Amino acid sequence: MSALPAGIYLVLDADVCGRAGHRPADVAGAAVRAGVGTVQVRAKRATARELVALTLSVANALRLAGPAALVVDDRVDVALAVRARGAHVDGVHVGRRDLEVDDARALLGPDALVGASAALPEHVRAATGADYLGAGPLRLTPTKPEAGPAIGVAGARAAVVASGGRPVVAIGGLGAADAPALRAAGVHAMAVVSAVCGATDPADAAARLVEAWDRAAAPAVTR
Repeated sequence: MSALPAGIYLVLDADVCGRAGHRPADVAGAAVRAGVGTVQVRAKRATARELVALTLSVANALRLAGPAALVVDDRVDVALAVRARGAHVDGVHVGRRDLEVDDARALLGPDALVGASAALPEHVRAATGADYLGAGPLRLTPTKPEAGPAIGVAGARAAVVASGGRPVVAIGGLGAADAPALRAAGVHAMAVVSAVCGATDPADAAARLVEAWDRAAAPAVTR
């Protein structure tokens, strides 16, 4: 079991990067150099081979950019294939229709970082064994229209309360202005997609997010 870095968590969406004219590995490297602590590789329309190649390129970029956690969205097989080629992958993030958390950990090993999507408190409590929990969407977004109803900051706070002390990552239409409210709610990390992948200057966008997170107060949460 590995620890999830606090702060800004980049969901590196290959489609969003492509529409903005960015190479995903370049965005990942720039974001990590700006202080982003976690990168999750997501490419919903890619083949398995394409996703392996993408994840390899991102892993190589992070190796040069500095320390950061790297997880693959959904695909345990891809994480294993990339590891088999000698690149470092910390783990996976699984949704509620993907492999069970325990199955993912059994395949990747006890030290793998395994996150689980958990929109509602009952989902949080059911995701036993997950190292961290993804709560959202806080707002509806075009990058994942099937994600379900928006839960808002109140929903993120409820996920924190139900988490039993495990880190909660908020996601869904978030930007720098959301950092104070999310830190006040006890959220461990703030996941962004378009705010970095779709930005004209991803490095500058990532730096602004990191600065906003670092400036925001993080009071203790009453459970």
